[in-house]
Amino acid sequence: MTGPELNIPEHAVLHILVLDFDTLGCEETSASGFSRNGCRVLSTRHRNVGKTLGLRIAGFDQMVKARIAEVSGNDVIVRFEFDEAENTEKRKERRRRVSIPAWVSGQNSREGLRCEIVDASPSGCRLASHKLQALPADIQLQIAGLDLPVVGKIMWRSPEYAGVKLIWKFTSSKEFEEKRIRPPALVDKTNSSAKRRADSSGFGVRRSK
Repeated sequence: MTGPELNIPEHAVLHILVLDFDTLGCEETSASGFSRNGCRVLSTRHRNVGKTLGLRIAGFDQMVKARIAEVSGNDVIVRFEFDEAENTEKRKERRRRVSIPAWVSGQNSREGLRCEIVDASPSGCRLASHKLQALPADIQLQIAGLDLPVVGKIMWRSPEYAGVKLIWKFTSSKEFEEKRIRPPALVDKTNSSAKRRADSSGFGVRRSK
């Protein structure tokens, strides 16, 4: 299936955020060459073939799960993974120490508290705060750099820490094929580098200075 059949204009370059599931860090860049199977991610720092990424593509309501299939110059070719059912990889996950600010609240609630994510893995993280007892078990996290909340469930907590299971939601293959991209989601190819240096991303996320 070609780009136009996906309602993505031919030769389109779209704003994306790349989420590293291992560290919960975000990188803003762009992507091109879209098909139903994958795309080319431009100038990303992620270079490991087989690595799983979350692509937050402007114009879509959820992230697209993707895996690096090939490294091509400064870019990488990724293949989309549309899991219609929950799929847990049978491997031991490594916890990585991180320091990521997050706003944590009950699901569908504006009231919450500022926490720090102090370690992370693809399936969970550990929060640090002195007010964790005020949080319900079912939570959502606004992670620095990511413009949509991540659903989570507190599995354990102590006076200063809480262990959280992260419940990722991804775009389905049907949603991806039927979505119509609006023009504001597109990057001007003649001035893409200048746009990447702008104060805000294609998602309305304010850049750090």
